Amino acid sequence: MTQQIILLTNTGSPRTADEEDVRRYLQEFLTDGDIISVPYLMRQLLVRGIIVPRRTHFSSERYRRLLALSDGVMPLTAEMQRLAEQVAQLTQLPTLYTPRYAQTSRAQWGERIAQLVGTDDVEVLLLPLFPQYTRSNAGSAITYFSDLPKPTGGHYKTSVLTPWGIDPHYIQQLSEVLQRHVDTSDSTYHYIASYHSIPEAHLKYDQTHGWDYHAQCVDTLQALTHRLGVPEEQVHLTFHSAMGHGRWLQPTLVNVLQEFAAQGVRRIVLFSPSFVADCLETKLDLQLEARDLFLAAGGEELIYVPCLSTHPDSGALIASLVERVQRQR
Repeated sequence: MTQQIILLTNTGSPRTADEEDVRRYLQEFLTDGDIISVPYLMRQLLVRGIIVPRRTHFSSERYRRLLALSDGVMPLTAEMQRLAEQVAQLTQLPTLYTPRYAQTSRAQWGERIAQLVGTDDVEVLLLPLFPQYTRSNAGSAITYFSDLPKPTGGHYKTSVLTPWGIDPHYIQQLSEVLQRHVDTSDSTYHYIASYHSIPEAHLKYDQTHGWDYHAQCVDTLQALTHRLGVPEEQVHLTFHSAMGHGRWLQPTLVNVLQEFAAQGVRRIVLFSPSFVADCLETKLDLQLEARDLFLAAGGEELIYVPCLSTHPDSGALIASLVERVQRQR
């Protein structure tokens, strides 16, 4: 009888903050054609010869800073492993956290699945933990983890979770996390939902393949605004973490924070629906650097609301998404 295994996937983190581990992580991440979509040879030369040598030390220092804030552990890795344990208990199915960039080959993941389950007669239930799908997050993970090779030959059957950015349980838990950190009846707050940015070229690619990342971001925020019952004019959508050249989604978080401070907005609630668990971007870019920027520009208060995994029932949410995959098979 075919058994099922759950794979929870997202981008992942370096194993440590040491420069060699960070270099390997950046190299695997940035040589992915779904991240930097230029021809293979050009991408390899660009990433290995220019980007990674220039970014490794800086990124390593940022990860060291993150570890200092997080009791010496990578918060994304720790939270995802905890979620995987919860989901395994709730579903009674073996569950693996399989970060997309983990210096682990498809064949190695296939072997781990067979070892964990005790057979390779297995169906993989793949959950990309990106509520809003795009080529460079869920798309890459789906391509990588679908039809993993079995140790004995052939491939595992794979069932994949579809985009879930307006799932009612997800919206409910987002709203409850927000309400634990801020009084949503206080009309002096403006709310900023900041999503991970993507190049406009990726958006156009997605739109021709049945996904629209920007529309998914809007839909999530509209559903959340309705659930919270706060005025729409006090809720704003931004994008962060653009890198390199080219046109990326707008408006940027940095520009909006500066504009709001100049316009006399004094109190901001900042959160990111893009992430299930806090990571380098949320801990440094949003929680610390965005706050410092807003206060330096004249703002009085910026409350950063942590990610979904801080909800006590976040494991139950993921388990409900597993049931959704099982129903849609």
